[in-house]
Amino acid sequence: FLNEREKQVLEQWMGIENVQVSRVKLFIRRKRRSSLLEDIDDQLNTALLLQCLKGQDGLYELHTHLLGMGNISFWIQDILIDRAKLPTQNDFINDDSFRCRLGPLVWNTKEKCFIDRTTTLKLFDELRSSYDSDPEKYNCDEPFKGMMSDEFHEQMKHHELNFQDKDKDKVKDNFSYDVVFSLENLAKGLGLEASEPRDRIQAAVEEKLGIHTRSDWVEHVFFKNWIIFNAREQKLQIVYGIQAEELRMLIGGDKPIDQIIQPAQRDARAHIINAFSMMNADGSEPCSVDFHSFRGAFTPEFYPRRYALKDSMYSQRLDILAYLLWHVLHRYDICLPPVTYCEFSVGCRDLSRPWVVDILSTFTDIENLRSTFKEFIDINFPWLKPRGFEKRIVYRFLAGFKRETPPVSNAYSDDKPTTLFFEVPHYAIHIMLKEFYQSDQEKPTIIFTEQVQRLLEMKKEAETIPYFFDLVVGLDLCGDELGHPYCPFIAFEFIKFVKEARGTNPKFVEEARGTNPNFGIRIHAGENVPFIRPELPGYRLFVAHMYILYRCIDFLNKKLKSHIRVGHGVAFDKLLSIKNHKYRKSSVLVAEMQRNAKSVFAEVPFEVNITSNFYLLGDAVRNVEKEKPLSYLYDIHVPVVLSTDNDGIWPIDKCTLGHQSHHSLAAEYCRAITTRFITEEN
Repeated sequence: FLNEREKQVLEQWMGIENVQVSRVKLFIRRKRRSSLLEDIDDQLNTALLLQCLKGQDGLYELHTHLLGMGNISFWIQDILIDRAKLPTQNDFINDDSFRCRLGPLVWNTKEKCFIDRTTTLKLFDELRSSYDSDPEKYNCDEPFKGMMSDEFHEQMKHHELNFQDKDKDKVKDNFSYDVVFSLENLAKGLGLEASEPRDRIQAAVEEKLGIHTRSDWVEHVFFKNWIIFNAREQKLQIVYGIQAEELRMLIGGDKPIDQIIQPAQRDARAHIINAFSMMNADGSEPCSVDFHSFRGAFTPEFYPRRYALKDSMYSQRLDILAYLLWHVLHRYDICLPPVTYCEFSVGCRDLSRPWVVDILSTFTDIENLRSTFKEFIDINFPWLKPRGFEKRIVYRFLAGFKRETPPVSNAYSDDKPTTLFFEVPHYAIHIMLKEFYQSDQEKPTIIFTEQVQRLLEMKKEAETIPYFFDLVVGLDLCGDELGHPYCPFIAFEFIKFVKEARGTNPKFVEEARGTNPNFGIRIHAGENVPFIRPELPGYRLFVAHMYILYRCIDFLNKKLKSHIRVGHGVAFDKLLSIKNHKYRKSSVLVAEMQRNAKSVFAEVPFEVNITSNFYLLGDAVRNVEKEKPLSYLYDIHVPVVLSTDNDGIWPIDKCTLGHQSHHSLAAEYCRAITTRFITEEN
């Protein structure tokens, strides 16, 4: 009983022409016998989707976080165990070319460019050979002098540390060219409690890395104080940690995990793989312990844990950040259909650092935006040479701001932010209304002072970076949402900044050397809010949280009119599905939100990240009353956009339906079919 359209789909799907009804019936009978009949609808819809996608020039990826990207193969194979990109300390010390090519990237603040490699080589060679811990005995010119703070000199004295220790005829370097993974970041990446004493943390880290199983564990010192150059902050620092060379050896070197014989090395490799992303030891699917630890139980530590080791790398080697960007753009180009436009969320502090912006501008299509790092690529970083695909992808950035605020009442500590919403939800809402009043009266914010300070820092740099608003196209509110529903973008300082960025202030336009009339904001909202049944006392916590989010979005709609997006937003679907309970005071707020949701969200796209939501929230993204997820949002015609969130932390390397060319955003479309986000009528 197939119509012509369905027959055409089957012809393409089965790879045959002139499909006969009898053959189709036979095919379906065979499917039925193998209990796979239910897959037919998915496959048919997938084939239809492929036809639709073939007509597209490309996909748009609007919701992803650059520093959370890169799959296991990238971080382990392409970076950590690749000595061409991460040479050992001896490689650096014994070969001038390594120190020249891959040594520290130092920014000339006055000239607004990276200092040439030869000059940097000479400076650090001189530091290593002649520096004395007494700063008065060592003089160096700007910009190098700014690398050494008073705190750095004090720590040098405290640890009795020099760049080199000379013992008889042997010289021991304390300055590390190799990447040093701090004990703090290793502990975070391995999921250990940071509140423990340092010695106990180190013991736990050493156990996970199998150090105590080695015959030389007593005499071999893995952890020590190292002097490093933090290129991200352009400062010399002292870090207690382990070099990448040592970590590489502990996880089995360059062997694939299935070829590692020693159990301790296999376990260490598995731990490090899991520190980078939620994967099994082979990098494919989450192992059961991780899956059940996080599915449906989003924690504030989840993302910081999987950013920690990456932070250690590109904080010391900014070229690795450039390589991450190159890798992501390449992945986007080879998926089918390709991603032709993407927006990465990057922390506002990084976008306030011109040297980081220079790195992030390396592959941009903005003609007049010059990256000085790009001039080093041909000789020093051959793996970053242009391949052509960079010109096919337009990428931009959103400046990320953390949503956490200090306690809004002295009676409630910041370690239990949800208590306020449970015990006095009316007061929590009152705090929001006070901020609305402050913003309407163009008065300074009360609770968003830290975010405003970060904004002013970024604005100051925006005035000095040409074409800043061509590269940075919006603001992003992110971070753990639980207990922190307040949106700092409602503050007058943010409203003013967005309007200026759109070109309403001529003076700002001149200072910032350009504006963007489409400059927008995204609010991570309704992602990990626990739904509490209406008959339980905690229901008021859920309602107060959602009401504050709803009112903040409505307030921004009225102030900015357009270019407002919501990241995730799945809890709003649950909110709209509630059958109101008249005996609850919260029902008044729920009724208000349900009554006005259609008008408030009519022009506010919701960026839905299926894989991310599935692993963090489980089946909470699906309303049990209806088969189609987010059906209540669809019912009021909320615009929905598919995105990936963190393509790398999540297993988006392959399509759930086995399509070879599908990964990243393209794979999310197939997952949308198997999870019923996209059905035949779509």
